[in-house]
Amino acid sequence: MIKKQISLLLLAILLQALFFIYPLSGNSGFLFNLFLFCPLPLYFLGILFGYRYVIFASIPAIIIIYTYGFNIAVSYSLFFALPCVYLSYYIGLNKIAGSDAKEVIWYPLSLIFSKIIMLSLVLSLIGILFLGINIVDYNETISSIYSDVYQIRPDLEQTIQLNNIALMSASLPSILVAFWILIFLVNLWIATKITRKIDSNVRSWDGFDEISLPKHFIYLLMVFLVLAFAAQGIIKVMSITGATAILMGYSINGLSVLHNVTKNFNLRPLVLTTLYILVLLFVPFIIPVTILGIMDYKNNLRNKIKSRR
Repeated sequence: MIKKQISLLLLAILLQALFFIYPLSGNSGFLFNLFLFCPLPLYFLGILFGYRYVIFASIPAIIIIYTYGFNIAVSYSLFFALPCVYLSYYIGLNKIAGSDAKEVIWYPLSLIFSKIIMLSLVLSLIGILFLGINIVDYNETISSIYSDVYQIRPDLEQTIQLNNIALMSASLPSILVAFWILIFLVNLWIATKITRKIDSNVRSWDGFDEISLPKHFIYLLMVFLVLAFAAQGIIKVMSITGATAILMGYSINGLSVLHNVTKNFNLRPLVLTTLYILVLLFVPFIIPVTILGIMDYKNNLRNKIKSRR
């Protein structure tokens, strides 16, 4: 057992360092997307052995990444290592229930999801303040970032044009917060699927169809939307980012509702597959799904739909 743990620990250290460093080496193409799977080895360890192993794996990886620069190591620690330790703690929380003490009740996936939303938002807001505490410095830093991106990925220069720096400045944090939410959630889903193949007693993905955001999120969304229209400068950028994070959460909430209410449909796989394809190919299709999620702000929409059927 100890040999297995050590082997998986070493593998996780190497993989997370590779996934993070490879894009920084100037390589492009399909393997550039390895960056998206940085949390996967850490989630894998966290689900199998607990959050302490995530800490053990992160420290050597940070040391390896440090050879590429202090700021890069700090970025990895802040945006990947620490969030994965935090989330792995809640992923592993459980209690034993039942008369025979064999039923394991895991910390609800819905609450983990809400923590992913807020964690992604906090990381994005920290990133905004790091880039500039006023809109002038922020815009100048954004321009510099895009110039650096062109050096690493020259193929993107035809796709991204800096003809409207205000638009780019406002949209980049929103893109990043959506990126963090998806990367943390999708990697968690992949990790649970892999670990269940190794050990059937570890946490499963059960509960996605019951995901709902806390009731106070609707008021938080209203505040962000008001500030996004009324505020100026860096506050406006931060408010747009906050609204994007909450709306992204409600979009996934809406998908969860659809997963729940279609449980007894004979054509459920076809319906859900078609929906996901439409959302991926035509982004505006996510709007009605988001509205559905917002309608569930009281966490009772599933029961209402079922009662009417």
